[in-house]
Amino acid sequence: MQFHVGKLEQSKFAVPHGYAGHARGYERAALIDRGIGSVHMGVGVCRLAAGGSVDTCVHANEKGIYLFEGEIELKRGAEVFKLARDDYALIPTGTPHAFRNTGSKPAHWFDMQAPQPKPPGTWQDTFFVADETAWLECAPALPAAGVAQAGHFEPRSPIINPNVGVSGLRVFRFMEKEFGAQCFYMMRGELAPGGVRGYHDHPVEESYLALSGEAIMSIEGKDFHLTPGDFVWTGVGACHAFKHVGNEPFRWIETQAPQFPAHQGTRNYNVWEKFKMADAIR
Repeated sequence: MQFHVGKLEQSKFAVPHGYAGHARGYERAALIDRGIGSVHMGVGVCRLAAGGSVDTCVHANEKGIYLFEGEIELKRGAEVFKLARDDYALIPTGTPHAFRNTGSKPAHWFDMQAPQPKPPGTWQDTFFVADETAWLECAPALPAAGVAQAGHFEPRSPIINPNVGVSGLRVFRFMEKEFGAQCFYMMRGELAPGGVRGYHDHPVEESYLALSGEAIMSIEGKDFHLTPGDFVWTGVGACHAFKHVGNEPFRWIETQAPQFPAHQGTRNYNVWEKFKMADAIR
């Protein structure tokens, strides 16, 4: 299958494999993994109850997190800092890290891992380890924490270049090679009322999780009406397009894995249609 469309509300939250005995009040809903056809991504949404925690572990993959709701404290290597809504952080491959929620409300965050975590029963890629770094009585929040590879999302200069078949689209990439990510990109996208993004494909996988607004996403000739909580995976070469509907901007969080090649990371179909038209005239 080249694509998958699902709903977060229908996804099952559970204690991840291998976390039993190492986490309290922690669950994750797997959205995109090998089970739906992906070979590069492990995408999910995590939740941590008030007073909950996850012991220090290391992964044989890279992980990026983006907080949707509540607050969590992250212990990453020798650093301890707090993340709030719309904060994000990268956890490089093999970096010891732990979470805890000292607040009075549950915390929810988006979770992206690449290379894709191995399924249960295969080679182990997550390990819980001893940790000599102590939690702080009052962990500093961003940006006062002064840590690298973490930040707060704010719309900046978009990376998309307008062309035929694209209008009202802005994409804000905040995790990339310059940020320290090696295996994936993470970004936020926004499509203004009346906006469109014409048919195109990529030599990488993409995931989308709708945050607000509405859009029609066309994938391989099928249309899907996306609303908040809907998620989409498009495989390598899967043809897709967007059309805004409704009155408010359509916003989403997006990931791509592996990272784009230096050139020709997007194949816009309208650029090539002229050859088809010229051939028909002959």
